[in-house]
Amino acid sequence: MNTILVVCAVAVTIAFIILVFNAVETLIQVRHTAKAVEYLALNADTKLTALDPMINAAKSVSENVSSGWFRAVQFFYGLVKGR
Repeated sequence: MNTILVVCAVAVTIAFIILVFNAVETLIQVRHTAKAVEYLALNADTKLTALDPMINAAKSVSENVSSGWFRAVQFFYGLVKGR
């Protein structure tokens, strides 16, 4: 009985050491990821302003798609296609 308890205690200790090792590795990776996200957040503002023309063009296209002109074209296309 004593031998079983010792074996169990050793197994639990080894499992705990492995758990701690994995937790430390995970926390190190989380720290690296947090630093990368912080760097990205600090430098994203200057990078995103370069995308403003493309964003405005996409906005213009989406407004035209939802406008009456596009609906009229769809209506006439449906008439032509129905023939």
